[in-house]
Amino acid sequence: RQANASAGRRVSMGLDGTLEAALDAAAPAMRGLRFVLLTFGNAAFSELLRNFCAHARRAGAAHVVGAVDVGAFELLRESGSPCYKTPLALATGYSLDGANSHSSGSWKAFAAMRTGEVARVVATGLDVLHIDTDVVLLRDPAPFCMCTAAARAEFGDASRFPCSALRAADVAVSSDNMGPSRSVAGGAAYHGAGTFNSGLLLFRATAAGRRFAAQWHRNVASPERGSRFWGKTSDQQASCDLLRLHRSRCEETRLHAEVRRAGLQCYGA
Repeated sequence: RQANASAGRRVSMGLDGTLEAALDAAAPAMRGLRFVLLTFGNAAFSELLRNFCAHARRAGAAHVVGAVDVGAFELLRESGSPCYKTPLALATGYSLDGANSHSSGSWKAFAAMRTGEVARVVATGLDVLHIDTDVVLLRDPAPFCMCTAAARAEFGDASRFPCSALRAADVAVSSDNMGPSRSVAGGAAYHGAGTFNSGLLLFRATAAGRRFAAQWHRNVASPERGSRFWGKTSDQQASCDLLRLHRSRCEETRLHAEVRRAGLQCYGA
């Protein structure tokens, strides 16, 4: 515990509110993998933020928190969690309305900021797992998402959940189907037409992954009038529509068959 506290103090001393400093602070936990967890929150959700960071540290997962207000930044910096001030934290008078309707002006500003920051981090060359703060991490997801040698020993092609199919994806999203066994048995049928959940969104720093992240941000922040994205109230709705827009391009590929066997769905970039 004393060693962890000392490490936290060293990290907090280098956190100046910039994204660059936060990524530098998270770099040691990446252990050479260009992969980071990215989440966002304000001081009103301080308990969730503390819980998320505590479990991420315990799991050894590289993570960065985008603070939506100065209070959240100060809280996280004091605990030594890699964090930075998002544009909304630097804006005068901004306050997030977290109502479930996701239709307020402040929520839309948050969605535009969040998607833009995801695209910004992906553009640095990092694979990014955008993750909600209420997720409790029991293991570091990086080895599986990057399909490292250690992960292949557990999740090889002959395993129930091979990591190779996910490694081939430029973008991956979770769904509201909480039964992975049923997904595998059904060839991911639900995922093709069910509800996606942007609480877990993986973006690769590939050309296609960067392009998708930029499109996601653009269709949330400034959707074209009359387009399928016009009038959407949340970034989750936009990501669902964008994924389905690309689906038909993947149906006939060999990758499509491979990922369906792994309980995933394939969408062309």
